[in-house]
Amino acid sequence: MTTYIAIGVVCALLFFSILIGRKVGFGVIFEKLAILWFKLACSFALLYIAHIIVDGYDIVVPVNLFSALTITILGIPGVLCIGVLTVLQ
Repeated sequence: MTTYIAIGVVCALLFFSILIGRKVGFGVIFEKLAILWFKLACSFALLYIAHIIVDGYDIVVPVNLFSALTITILGIPGVLCIGVLTVLQ
């Protein structure tokens, strides 16, 4: 377990050192992370609302990290992808 944490910390330090080496300010980095976290939160809210709405029709919408990341990264095609996977489940 500690090996994975150590590898994660080293990768994060390398990532931030590359970003700092490019003379990119932390303001830009924090802005991009804030947008990503906002999109992720909206994705979880969308999945949860869809789960509540279609629960009466015996359709289970998965509210998990993979589904939320798919919607966050792909946007509307991600919503369609999760919708198709839910219907075909």
